[in-house]
Amino acid sequence: MNRHLLALLVCIAMVTGLRADDWPQWRGPNRDGRSQEKGLARRWPGTGPQKLWSINGLGEGFSTVAVVGDRIFTTGMVDGQGKLFLISTAGKLLGAKTYGPETKGGGYPGPRSTPTVAGDRVYVLSGEGLLVCFKLNDGQVVWQKDLFRDLGGRQIQWSVTESVLVDGDRVYCTPGGSDATVAALDARNGREIWRSRLGGKSAHCSPLLVDHNGRRILLTMAEEGAIAVDAKDGRDLWLHPYKNRYAVHASTPVYLEGMVVISSGYNQGSEGLQMNQAGTAVRKLWENKDLSNHHGGIIRLDDAVVGTGERDLICLDIATGRVKWRDPAVGKGSIVFADGLLYMYSERGEVGLAEVSAKSFGGLTGKFRVTEGSKQHWAHPVVANGVLYIRHGDTLIAYKAGE
Repeated sequence: MNRHLLALLVCIAMVTGLRADDWPQWRGPNRDGRSQEKGLARRWPGTGPQKLWSINGLGEGFSTVAVVGDRIFTTGMVDGQGKLFLISTAGKLLGAKTYGPETKGGGYPGPRSTPTVAGDRVYVLSGEGLLVCFKLNDGQVVWQKDLFRDLGGRQIQWSVTESVLVDGDRVYCTPGGSDATVAALDARNGREIWRSRLGGKSAHCSPLLVDHNGRRILLTMAEEGAIAVDAKDGRDLWLHPYKNRYAVHASTPVYLEGMVVISSGYNQGSEGLQMNQAGTAVRKLWENKDLSNHHGGIIRLDDAVVGTGERDLICLDIATGRVKWRDPAVGKGSIVFADGLLYMYSERGEVGLAEVSAKSFGGLTGKFRVTEGSKQHWAHPVVANGVLYIRHGDTLIAYKAGE
C-alpha cells in the first residue's frame, strides 16, 4: 500500500467522531442540503471569496466531497478505473484507492456518487453498481457487493448516481431490479437483510431516512414514482405514481411533520404529499409546475422548500405549494444552505451567495465564476468547517467561507 495512504488512514481512524460542522455524506449530516456552520461571511467582495487552494488530477466524474475532521473524500475516474481520493483540508493529495471500472455514463463519464463516511469505514458506490466498503485504519476492502449481479439490479440511462445511506449497522441502497428496487445490507459484512420490489428501476435518487411518529421510514424516488419502505423490515408502505419521460428523479425528497415534497425535471414540477399517521398511505395535497428541479436538490427553509427550476430559484410553501418568492439568482444549478445563507452553483459555472428565508430572497451578496476544471458544472457545493468546496471535473477548489 502507498505509505502516504496508510498514514492518512491511520489518522482518519483517530478522528472518526463527527463534529457538528463535518459533512460526512451526500447533502450533509442529515442528507438535507443544510450545513451546521455558523459565523459565515455574509457577503463576498467583487472577485468572490478568498481562494484557499485547488487540487487537480481527480479524474472524470461528478462526485462531490465528504469532509470529516481534516480529511476530504471524493471519487473520480482515471484511465477507466474508479478511485477513492483522500485529501487533507490543507489541499494535499494524501493517497488514492482503486475500486474497479467506472462508468462511461452515456457520454458523461465517471462516478456520480459521493462517498459515505460512517464510523471507521467509508462506502463508495460506482456508476456500474459496485458497492465497496473500505476500512479507514488500513485502507483494505472489508466487503463489496455488485448490486447488479448479487441483487438483480439494472443499469439505467446515464448510470447509477445514488449515494448510499448508512444508519447504524445498516446500509440502504437502490439496486433497481425486478426483485430488489431497494435493499438493506449489513454494514459490517454486506449481507442482505431485506429487499423491497416497490417502484421499479432506480432513478438517480439518494434516499432519506425519517422518523414518522416513531416509525423509521426510508423515502426515495424510483422509476415509477415516490416510494416509502419500512426501514426495519423492508415492508412496502406506499408508492405515489410520478413519472417523467427519462425516469430521472434525482432530487432527494424533503420531509416535514408528515409532509413529503418531491420535485423532478423535464417540466414534471413538484408535488406535496401528506402521509397518514402510520405512514402506510399518502395523498397528494398540491402540485406546482413552476419548481421543476432537475438534479440540483431542494432544501427546506422552515415551512417552505427552495430549489432551482429550469431558470429561476423558486421558493414554495410546503402546505399549499404556492410560490412564496422567485428570483433569477445565478440560474439553474445546485444549492446548499448554511447560517441563513444560500450558496448557489449554477450550470453556467457561476457561484452566488444570498441571505434567504421562507419569506424572502435577500438578493445576491456575492458572485463569482469557476474557471478551473472542465466539462459540466454538476457537482453539488459543500460548506464544512468554514470552507466552501467546489468540484469541477478533475479539480477541487476550496474557498474561505468564514468571516
